[in-house]
Amino acid sequence: MMPAKAVEFGAASWNRRQAAEQDRRLTLELYDHEQAPLRRYLLYLGVDADTAAETVQETFLRLHRHLAAGGDRSYLRAWLYRVAHNLARNAQSSYWASKTNDLAAANIRSEIADPRISAEQELLARESEKRMGEALQKLSEAQRNCLVLRAQGLKYREIGEALNLSTSTVGENVQRGLEKLKELV
Repeated sequence: MMPAKAVEFGAASWNRRQAAEQDRRLTLELYDHEQAPLRRYLLYLGVDADTAAETVQETFLRLHRHLAAGGDRSYLRAWLYRVAHNLARNAQSSYWASKTNDLAAANIRSEIADPRISAEQELLARESEKRMGEALQKLSEAQRNCLVLRAQGLKYREIGEALNLSTSTVGENVQRGLEKLKELV
C-alpha cells in the first residue's frame, strides 16, 4: 500500500498534467479560430505580413504562458486582440517595422485576394479598397481601431477589453466612424 503523501503527490501531478492538457487544447482551439482574423487585423493596422505572422505567433505563446500561470480565462478573445495590438504597436515603433509600412496595402490585398476574380473585378475591388483605405485614414485612430475590430466580429465589450475603452466609448467610436465613412465614401 502506498503512503498517503505519495498518493497526494501522484494526484496533484496528474491534476497538473490534466490542466496543462486543457490549456494546450484551449490555446490550439483559439489559434484555429482566431489566427487568421488576428493577422488580418494586424495588416489593417499597417503591420507588414511577416511581422503580422510573427506577432500572431508571439500572441499565442503569451496566451499559453498566461493560461499556464493560472491567468484569467474570461474574455480570452479580447485578450488576444489587446496583446496583438500592443505587440504590433511596439513593432511599429521600431526602426525596422517603420521601413515596411508603405507595403501594408499590398500585403492586405495579397492576404485576402480571391483567385476566382477576373482582372476587371480585381481592378474595381482595388479602386474600392483604395477609396475605403483613404476614408479610413481620415478617421481618428480610436474610430478606425473600433471599426476594424467590429469588422472582425468582436462585440463592443470585447473591443473595449482589447483597446482598454469603455463599452459606451466603443459604441460612440463605431457610430461616429460609420457616419464619417458614409460621408467620405
